[in-house]
Amino acid sequence: MTDIHIVAIGTNLMVETRQLNNSAIRGSMKDPSPPVVTTQDIMAQRSNSFAYGSKKSDTYIPPTVYPALLSKVANELKRHITVSDHIKDDIEYKNTFYGREIVDKLSAILHTRDRKLALRVGMSLASQKLFHDVCYETRLVDSIAYLYEFSFNNQTIYQQQSDSLSEIESNRSFNEQPVVMENNTINELYDTIPKIERKRQENLYELIYTEEDYVESLNYVQTMWIKPLKERPIIPTARKEIFIQKVFRNIASIYEINTRLLHALKARQSENPIIYQVGDILLDFVIDFEPYIDYGSKQHEAKYTLENERFINANFEAFVQTTERHPSSLKLELNGYLTKPTTRLGRYTLLFNEILKHTPTGHPDKEQLPKAINIIKQFLSRVNYETGQAKNRFDLERIHYNLSFKYKTDEINLDLLAKSRSIIKQGTLKKTAQPDSVEYQVILFDHYLVIAKLKMNNGLERYVIQRRPIPLELLHIYLPRYDPSMHNRRSSSLVLPYLTNNNPNNTMMVASAGGSGMHVRASTDIAAYMNAQANTEMDEENNSCYPLTIQHLGRPSLHITLFATSPAIRKSWIDKIKSQQEELSKKKPIFETVPVFNGHEFLEVNKINHFITFNAGQQYLLAADDGVYVGHHHYKHLDTRPHKVLSLEKVTQVQAIESNQTLLVLADKSLWEYPLDVVNGKPELQPQGRLIQTHVPFFYYGTCLQKTMVCIPKISTLSSIISAYEPIKRIYDTNATPHLQHNVNTGKRQSLVNKILSLRSSTSLGDSNLRKIKDCYVPCEAYAVELSATMMLITTSRGVIMIDMRTDQPQQLLNPADKNLSFIMEREKEPTTLNLRQSTKRIAIFRAPRNHYFICYDEYAFYIDSKGNRLFNKFLIEWEGNPESFAFSYPFAIAFHPSYIEVRSVITGAIEQIIRGKQVKCLNNGHKTELPLIFGTMMDPQNGKYRFV
Repeated sequence: MTDIHIVAIGTNLMVETRQLNNSAIRGSMKDPSPPVVTTQDIMAQRSNSFAYGSKKSDTYIPPTVYPALLSKVANELKRHITVSDHIKDDIEYKNTFYGREIVDKLSAILHTRDRKLALRVGMSLASQKLFHDVCYETRLVDSIAYLYEFSFNNQTIYQQQSDSLSEIESNRSFNEQPVVMENNTINELYDTIPKIERKRQENLYELIYTEEDYVESLNYVQTMWIKPLKERPIIPTARKEIFIQKVFRNIASIYEINTRLLHALKARQSENPIIYQVGDILLDFVIDFEPYIDYGSKQHEAKYTLENERFINANFEAFVQTTERHPSSLKLELNGYLTKPTTRLGRYTLLFNEILKHTPTGHPDKEQLPKAINIIKQFLSRVNYETGQAKNRFDLERIHYNLSFKYKTDEINLDLLAKSRSIIKQGTLKKTAQPDSVEYQVILFDHYLVIAKLKMNNGLERYVIQRRPIPLELLHIYLPRYDPSMHNRRSSSLVLPYLTNNNPNNTMMVASAGGSGMHVRASTDIAAYMNAQANTEMDEENNSCYPLTIQHLGRPSLHITLFATSPAIRKSWIDKIKSQQEELSKKKPIFETVPVFNGHEFLEVNKINHFITFNAGQQYLLAADDGVYVGHHHYKHLDTRPHKVLSLEKVTQVQAIESNQTLLVLADKSLWEYPLDVVNGKPELQPQGRLIQTHVPFFYYGTCLQKTMVCIPKISTLSSIISAYEPIKRIYDTNATPHLQHNVNTGKRQSLVNKILSLRSSTSLGDSNLRKIKDCYVPCEAYAVELSATMMLITTSRGVIMIDMRTDQPQQLLNPADKNLSFIMEREKEPTTLNLRQSTKRIAIFRAPRNHYFICYDEYAFYIDSKGNRLFNKFLIEWEGNPESFAFSYPFAIAFHPSYIEVRSVITGAIEQIIRGKQVKCLNNGHKTELPLIFGTMMDPQNGKYRFV
């Protein structure tokens, strides 16, 4: 933005005290007069002036910026103004602000108590097209009765021109005429009618002459704009008709309707100078105002199309400049005329109400005018709704077709063209706290938050997304623990700034001027804190540091601190985000979390690792760090709380084999075998278990070749052997000497000597309830095992290897020849010393309809067929974090992260639900189990000391 010196102001701006023109702004024949100001309003406005009734300060406070540079003042004004939605004349205007707000902010920027001076500077900025009245009727009025908005494209508003404030002041009212009765009114008749009827006649004449001016304005648009654009080669032929249609829409239809309305009113006026009735005419015509809805709803698109054509087409820009300077334009720009139909619709209610207010009881208009007013209000309501919908759709389409990602790895499908999609808030936040910092365009959609950089390309706005979009369910927004804006607050003692509790980290985030942060101890590392404070020291005249930290819960390292230019702007972002998150939480959930048992049974230190059901789903077994628990899982049992039956350390897996009444327990990487009736006992009376194998990371229980099997692996980094066992019925001798036993009384293990002697005496599984079937070998480390009808599927560092249990023939799950799987196959190559990427340890395979398979990796999820070829090549789910386990319930895939559960549609790939929690873990994914239930655990949201199942 170029700095333009206003020579007429010079350096004397701060002492300029010349009085404004004493004449009030009068209502014109073209525009209705402003609202009536009472004495109370005048006193209230005077009280807002710093100079009224107060002694002038002798201390000179320099302005925030050099006031002779209007571009600097404009930048400061834009930084401090907070835009919001307002309603005027029953029409909703988005991103607007009051005239009084402008004067307030300019008074603060200029450090002046003279509101008239601030008003004159504001008018100068308005003449430079920084902002304008939403109705294009006034320059700037220090009142809350007038709404203003920033120009659509004010990046290029400053032209090489110099207008003095006096010239601006002299031009602020144009073609203004008082509201009077028409000259053809017979004075004798006028003097004989009652005062209230006289007022009613004035209202009627105001309706007629403003309607005449309105029709003339519509005719001006058609003759001075539409007709030349059609006949002359101002716009290239290829886009001429589209441009005229988008900008001027159906203004010709509106002109035709209002011309007929005007003729009817004029005809009624010619019948008698004292008009008796107009309600019948108005009621006949207002029902035909349907074209106003289509016209008003497309105003945002029309304004954008107009400004874009001015930017890319020099011939059209010259035509605009010439036409707007023509005397017939009445010094009003084209946008002012384009908004007239919408504003006129809102003015009808005011005009009709004034007539109704002075209409006596029993008059025909007393019944007809309220009906006309009600119809107009219905149209206005529809215009407001359709305008919001059309603006939302237009902005979404514009962003969608001009969107790109800075990093390819961040690309996701935002689905911006979906019917339900909406833009909640859009604005700019700075990358750093410096005044000249890069500005990011932050867009809050109804489902994602996007941080982009706005670039102009041939007049089109291009959005380059800088960071991975964050789902609102996983968005955490908070104020950094150290707020640089507190630098301007002086304290009488050396104390740390206020520390908020919103930051989930235990360290204190110190936001630097560069937008990055450093972590220091909140209470002890004073030196580090003071150093960070010195690094973020800012100019006290530019207190523009209002940081806001945005964090992605699924990717803890993905957080960014942005800076707002005022506390109000920062608060509006926080409020909008939290409001939308609350709206999302109100949606009916796809999955609900239901407690397995009530009460607090497990402290945080006692981790829960596994959960299964048995006995036709009526009972459950739970594996925890301190042992094995059993409980009832059926509606017939009121008490579902678990009770401990085995005291073992670090139990990670448990399985009930009902066919041979055996209980398998994996404790501290040792696999134990117990009789199943142990679930009916107590820990102090627990029987002595039989040790099956040590150094067991996991085991798997399932069915293959129509046999029940237990798969137990022996794993090394270079190879793995998975042994398949079949449960057999054997009489369990509870009096036999145990191979390895626990000290029941103390809960501790036997001595090391006894343990070694016991292990020496147990070198086989001859007397176990498991019989070995075969061993399966893979030349790499195994992470998980699963059985299908004929295959053993082994998750390894080289992907999933399938072994045919009939022929022992191995093969890859994925077809290496399928190029559409190259993004996965590259990861599953044989690791080398140069391969720094961690191998995938979590892969889940689920059967989907039509003989398809849905496969989940820790980063992606996609479909394959029975031969390992990828299906639906354009379908790919990229998880928001790195899931630790998966579940499947068609048509949804569920990924378990430590801090949340992510539910995705396997049809669209979209996020359908997020369930947030702490220390989330899947205990049983419900795959191939007797009950179609998914069991998990997290910290109790009501009491963080306990775990919740």
